[in-house]
Amino acid sequence: MPRPLSDLLIKGIEYASLPFHYPRHFWPLLANLFTNRRLLHELPRLTPHRRWLQTNGIRTVIDVGAYLGSFAYAMRMILPEAQIYSFEPLEANYRALIRNLAPLGRFRAFQTALGQQTGTIEFNQNEFSASSSALEMADLHRQAFPQTGHQIKVTVPLARLDDYLDQIDLQPPVLLKLDVQGYEAAVLRGAPHTLAQVDYLLCELSFAELYAGQPLFDDLYTMLADSGFRFAGSFDSLLSPLDGSILQADGLFVREKRT
Repeated sequence: MPRPLSDLLIKGIEYASLPFHYPRHFWPLLANLFTNRRLLHELPRLTPHRRWLQTNGIRTVIDVGAYLGSFAYAMRMILPEAQIYSFEPLEANYRALIRNLAPLGRFRAFQTALGQQTGTIEFNQNEFSASSSALEMADLHRQAFPQTGHQIKVTVPLARLDDYLDQIDLQPPVLLKLDVQGYEAAVLRGAPHTLAQVDYLLCELSFAELYAGQPLFDDLYTMLADSGFRFAGSFDSLLSPLDGSILQADGLFVREKRT
């Protein structure tokens, strides 16, 4: 279903205003508006939360499911001094991630999928790359987003986030972002020691099954509550083009104060 013209105009204004929100990066942002728009995808969405991110003094960002680096790039604009660690399993995406973020500094990337064990995994690489997942796509996903219907299977490395604790320096406060297309529970199960050092978690939450066997909101809410986090609201929602129902939201979880 095509987006209404009003939505497109609003989105265009949000993008065009970015160089003025971040005047120190005015010219690179202006250039990316014309040459690398996908890299800017997350910045308009996260800019309204800039004050919150900065006020909480986040010093370390763990970006799981980095794709082309749009979230990491937004964090570099909003938190210029933060150290960013990104994880991305697909070769072409990983190369673009390095190309986009490495020149900006305080950044390190790892080419692997994350889960609850170490080895390799058969990964579903989608023609619409942002929908690629370790899980099979559910029928609802194909119906709501037919552009995601074609995918191939590729084998990628698989590791536990905890396996990288000797390679990353988690200076607090730490923000962990998960965008792994239904594989969130597996990533969390492979990261108990990392999670114990995380202060804020931004996680894609689903209210309907878009990937076969994925955890839904209640599952992840319970899992994170048991790990000492409270749900603190959502940053954004994905609506179904079929009926306008809420399919997903980016949920914010905050660690309860340590005693």
